[in-house]
Amino acid sequence: MTTFESIRTTLPGAAYHSDETYAVDQERVFFRHWMYVGRAQRVAKPGSWLRVDIAGESVLLVRGRDEQIRGFYNVCRHRGSQLCDGDQGEVRTHLRCPYHAWGYALDGTLVTTPMIEREEIDRESTSLWPVRTEVWENFVFVNLSRDEPQPLMDALGSQQDEVLSLARVGLADLRIGHVSTVEVQANWKIIMENYNECLHCPTVHPELMAVVPAYRKGSVQEDGRDDGGVTLADGRTAVAADPRLRLPLLPGLKGQEGPAAYFGAMVYPSMFLDVDGSSALATAVLPTGPRSCRLVTEYLFSPEAFDIPGFDPTPVIDFNDLVTRQDNEACERVQRGVMSRAFDRGVFPAKDSWVHAFDERYLRDVRD
Repeated sequence: MTTFESIRTTLPGAAYHSDETYAVDQERVFFRHWMYVGRAQRVAKPGSWLRVDIAGESVLLVRGRDEQIRGFYNVCRHRGSQLCDGDQGEVRTHLRCPYHAWGYALDGTLVTTPMIEREEIDRESTSLWPVRTEVWENFVFVNLSRDEPQPLMDALGSQQDEVLSLARVGLADLRIGHVSTVEVQANWKIIMENYNECLHCPTVHPELMAVVPAYRKGSVQEDGRDDGGVTLADGRTAVAADPRLRLPLLPGLKGQEGPAAYFGAMVYPSMFLDVDGSSALATAVLPTGPRSCRLVTEYLFSPEAFDIPGFDPTPVIDFNDLVTRQDNEACERVQRGVMSRAFDRGVFPAKDSWVHAFDERYLRDVRD
């Protein structure tokens, strides 16, 4: 028999909104772990760059002449000016600081210093500050730790969800059909906790219930399946409103028979990866403050889809937009509630076990 003493509780209210907690999160979570920042396709050719803000730090991904993707702090070594202001761009030979026009080669090396004589500065030791960058299945991750981090593959292998197993669908070959960015007025942990449970699904996601019947029971797993997936309804191959929608299956699923399945995996602390029969959605969760975050979602499809005249990913995009909007409205409602002086802690029923596991991992980080 359950006793009151055995009931598990959530994080305290302040963990979801205080400036002090957010400062701890920055140093002990976002600046220590591998953070997902985007598909390699978004820096497709030499000279292309992508800017990503990670909990207050601006990072550049740059494709070099040698085709390697490198990460750098978006900071000039002269007087600290930010180099790039846009979301992404392309340069021919070097990144140029808009303040004093110092120029950096695509590998970060300082190469031009107008009006500064060579003997005034040691260019060899004044390259851009590097950011550790690794790529898995064409997903690019960065790590801002000052210490040697755990290798990316080890980090991915230690996740609560078996994210590495999803490589079987051919993730590396997928191409971007659309990218969306949404600002959410909720703490990043509220977003992650919401992703890890489906008790809210029957109330918040009526449309999703028609697509994934297993969610009607409030569980993120389906009875009778041992692969972590949930079966799509009515012979669907994609998470979309129209059961008749047919897009090319993902490369690793060609020849698959029977109903398609949907797999959702969280990569702590910054990524959702959702895979069905014909699409994969990679979402970067990027904190922007103690009470806000940015969600950047890349919609990925088989290369064959882009060869179809009039290929239209809109049904997949529209349905995910709907579900995401419902989730975000719920999360913002939670954010307003946990800021009440009345909210000390919430409670976890048994079906919140995945949320509780996320909180426990988070607590191990911040208690170190």
